[in-house]
Amino acid sequence: MNEHRSIDFRRGLVALAGREVRRVLSLWSQTIAPPVVSGCLMLAIFAGALSDKLREVEGVLYLDFILPGILVMTVASQSFANNATSVFQAKNEGYIEDVLTSPLSAWQTVSAFMAGGMVRALTAAAIIVGVSFPFAAGFDRWPLVIVVLVLTAISFGALGVVVGMWADTFDRHSFIANLVIAPLAMVAGVFYSAGLLPQPWQTITQLDPIYYLVDATRAGTAGFHETSVAASLLVAGGLAIGLTVLAAALYARGWRLKP
Repeated sequence: MNEHRSIDFRRGLVALAGREVRRVLSLWSQTIAPPVVSGCLMLAIFAGALSDKLREVEGVLYLDFILPGILVMTVASQSFANNATSVFQAKNEGYIEDVLTSPLSAWQTVSAFMAGGMVRALTAAAIIVGVSFPFAAGFDRWPLVIVVLVLTAISFGALGVVVGMWADTFDRHSFIANLVIAPLAMVAGVFYSAGLLPQPWQTITQLDPIYYLVDATRAGTAGFHETSVAASLLVAGGLAIGLTVLAAALYARGWRLKP
């Protein structure tokens, strides 16, 4: 009996996750193409147009310096946007009630919702890496880059699930994306070295959790980092675990999901 129930749970998890992934892939012109174009344009503008004025930061070519930050920004924004929209639409269109009455646990349901965001975010990041590869110096530690980007996708995907449950309108999604995530990304050392900043900006940057995601990714791509890689991974892992636990706990309570 337990074996049959386990199989049913796995089928339900795969079915819901598959739905989220198919949604991302079928709407690729809206989900994958825009962040790829935006990321490539930022690389072209900041690294290409400014190459004569700003060649290096901390001994690292500017293209190699900003690429990790653009990857983290892309993964964070796209995993958040996808999952927030998906959960909000599930509420708005009423099919969230079918999911709530399914035998899937809160952990399984949240993981399934997050699958689409991870595919969207990591696919866009992979394409940006492919486009920049002929111009970048190369990656020192691929496994570190992959681990940090996956943790970033988990963290902001879980945050997207929470915001999707909380939001009653699309304006609330935009509020979090534009007035919380975007400012945090802009002061996370994506385009500059925190060590070159005067106080209090250096401290403000170091209080930003996205800074540690960017710094760890930069350690894997350019071999340059300002903080301990272990500390950055600890922040990344703590953020991913904390937000995922929060999303699962709120979903288990049916927070703002049940009429």
